[in-house]
Amino acid sequence: MRLTTRLTAFVCTLALAGPVWAQSAIELKKELLPKIKKAQADGKDLGEAATEYKEGDKALMDGLQEEAVAHFKKSKELMPKE
Repeated sequence: MRLTTRLTAFVCTLALAGPVWAQSAIELKKELLPKIKKAQADGKDLGEAATEYKEGDKALMDGLQEEAVAHFKKSKELMPKE
């Protein structure tokens, strides 16, 4: 009985802690915005990175958190190297 209770508590803890490690759409947006502004100020062509950022922002405004995260992550990958 004790083992079952401990195991259940452990599994519940992992299930709740998992999402904490993942970045939210808003965190990703806050991380990307200064990089995008700096790249634009430097005259760099953002191309697909800017498009993905805009799509992520639109998804976030529509309340689509998972889609926004996917777009922001892709934008982060496509950002030009500094």
